[in-house]
Amino acid sequence: MRRQDIQLRALARNGDIGARLEVGRRYLLGIEGFSQHSSTGIDYLTHPSVCDLPGARILIAECLPLDELLLLGQQESLRKAALSGSALAQLKFGTYLLTHTGRETEAAAYYAHAAAGEACAARALAICESVSDSERLPKILRLLTDDKKENGCAIAEFAAREAQTEGDLPRMRLCVHAAIGLLPKPTSAISKLVVAMVRMAERTGESLQDMPVEFVQASLEMQNGQGNPDATYTLGRALSGIACGCLQPSSLAESPNLRKGTALLLRAADAGRDEAWLHLYKLNSDHRCSVANPQMARFFLEKAAERGQAEAQRKLGALMLREAGSITESEQAICWLYRAAREGDLHAKQLLNSLVLPVSGSDQEAKVAVEELDRSDPWLATRLRLARHFGLTKLEALAVDPAEGKRPWGLVVGPNPFIVQIRLAAPRAIPALSDEALADLERAVTLFGRSQRSGGDSEGDLRRRSLNQRRAFERHNLQESMFFATAKSTVLDSFRVGPKWAFRARHTLHLALAA
Repeated sequence: MRRQDIQLRALARNGDIGARLEVGRRYLLGIEGFSQHSSTGIDYLTHPSVCDLPGARILIAECLPLDELLLLGQQESLRKAALSGSALAQLKFGTYLLTHTGRETEAAAYYAHAAAGEACAARALAICESVSDSERLPKILRLLTDDKKENGCAIAEFAAREAQTEGDLPRMRLCVHAAIGLLPKPTSAISKLVVAMVRMAERTGESLQDMPVEFVQASLEMQNGQGNPDATYTLGRALSGIACGCLQPSSLAESPNLRKGTALLLRAADAGRDEAWLHLYKLNSDHRCSVANPQMARFFLEKAAERGQAEAQRKLGALMLREAGSITESEQAICWLYRAAREGDLHAKQLLNSLVLPVSGSDQEAKVAVEELDRSDPWLATRLRLARHFGLTKLEALAVDPAEGKRPWGLVVGPNPFIVQIRLAAPRAIPALSDEALADLERAVTLFGRSQRSGGDSEGDLRRRSLNQRRAFERHNLQESMFFATAKSTVLDSFRVGPKWAFRARHTLHLALAA
């Protein structure tokens, strides 16, 4: 560095305002013995001693291109320089305003002020007055780029990232569309913005409007190649003919490619996009589809269910229950349906309801009666609560062992030792339809477990329990139909065998699998 340059820096550091402005200018431009270093130049020109001077703001606005000003966060300096009368600053600030939706009038006003001193501003103003809203920004950025005044693509890219941070989809769409008009093919940065825009449009339920589908697909392809799971998942759905929210596949991919789409969905699922497992199930379970594979479909459905998707849990539970041939299989199926119902799945709740026999009377009347009975015979009262919650027959209610039959999702009744016929004595699984049912089941386990640990037999055998129940009902004037379900052996048998249950609940089952 020359001696006079060292002296100039010394003067600037000692508070000389003119020297500080000059050093800042030279750093911004990289001239007269100073290497270009924009951040250092900004530091000199934003020092408290000069930051309020119009000259300092104008230097910042005129010495740096617009995209660099934006990256350095100098929007306010640019605005103040434009208000100070700098034609070049007015041109730049008007362009920045144009990257915002709804600020076209303000931008045109700045172009009009700058037109006297900047020929490019006059042409930008003419464009503002003659073209549609969607084409205004692309044409002006093209004008600035062709005149070597600005990097139009970098400006659009910055504004799009800013819009993404703010969650402003219309502005992001405007800026990405402008960038596309300046590029023959997507760059890595722009393709990443396109993927983010597609995801935002999917979340908000908006469209991409006139975004070129070939550019969108090329961006998705590029980001997929770079390991972006959002791009992989979106492209997989588009190629498989699956809509992404309100975005139709035709707006994301030029033509379907089912095999490639399925492969991409599998990659997305493996990368943690759990929703892809359910899409894979639907594709592989459709016999009309070229990639149909029933065994793989079941595997994908199980994966989706394990990842906590209520729809998958409901469908897997329904399929397993339809095919169940043993109590173990029924329990597994009900467990999946219960998990789906806990997530608010209405079809799963209806399927669970189909497994519980109805009882008559109001819940409030039954509650009052049981509370009164609880004072004299808590064991019988507990059995009656379970009978009403789980739709038990009289024999099931008096014979069930709550501690042995309790499950996280409900109750398994049986096998019943008091029935001679093996088929009628077989156990059956009954789901809990409410939190209250599970709470009462937990209390029953505690009560009966305490009695068993103490070695006592407070209830006696089944004959004694039946006699106590009959006398208690006579004493309190209770109807058995309020607590005990009534069902023929064929009906009870249908709850134990999946195909029989599926026939009885065929309408509910069809809705659950079709939804």
